[in-house]
Amino acid sequence: MKYLRMLLFVLFLAAPSFPAFGSGVGDVTSLQLKAMIDRNEPGLVLIDSRSLNQYEEAHIKGAISIPLEEMGQNPELPKARKDARLVFYCSGNT
Repeated sequence: MKYLRMLLFVLFLAAPSFPAFGSGVGDVTSLQLKAMIDRNEPGLVLIDSRSLNQYEEAHIKGAISIPLEEMGQNPELPKARKDARLVFYCSGNT
């Protein structure tokens, strides 16, 4: 699966259903993320922080493109439910 290969780093925020992430912040493996996507996890928001060119080349279906440079200029994230699980991913080079 193409998106599993590009998913080298994932930051997982607001993860109340994962006891290991008691603080709400932590890492999630590509297999955990795939399982969340496969079961259509409620409130899951995928944010691709790679460049727009990389996003257009390949990305996880349903992911929102917000390049890291753009986040630095405008730290506001798209509107999401208060209990949303935000997953940020990049190529590992950004």
